[in-house]
Amino acid sequence: MKPMRHSQHTDSEILHLLYEADAGISVAEICRTAHISLRTFYRWRRRYGSLTPPALLLMKELQAENRRLRALVDKLSERSHEAVGSASPPAPRLAPRPDHGFGPRVSPEQMRGASLGRFASVRGTR
Repeated sequence: MKPMRHSQHTDSEILHLLYEADAGISVAEICRTAHISLRTFYRWRRRYGSLTPPALLLMKELQAENRRLRALVDKLSERSHEAVGSASPPAPRLAPRPDHGFGPRVSPEQMRGASLGRFASVRGTR
């Protein structure tokens, strides 16, 4: 997996830029002075919108803990799959269906002229 790029702006700088926009400074001017695109600004607004610095710190801590716990769960699930995989016999394979999963074959005589399917309304009977 490709590592994500790190922002050139710190979290406190991002919050400051968002507070400036809330104070009435135009978004275009903020983006121009901070050398960011409008898309980046609105992404930041969506992500950090109403956070205060303590709330942002808490969010970062929770994200780090979440990453750590996910890695732990992945590691434990790999161990359990390895333990179960070596103890149990392989699952029996089902025999392939002769109709390839499309249901029973019906001859045109059995259909008695009925037209079925997606284009049934536009087909003509022969």
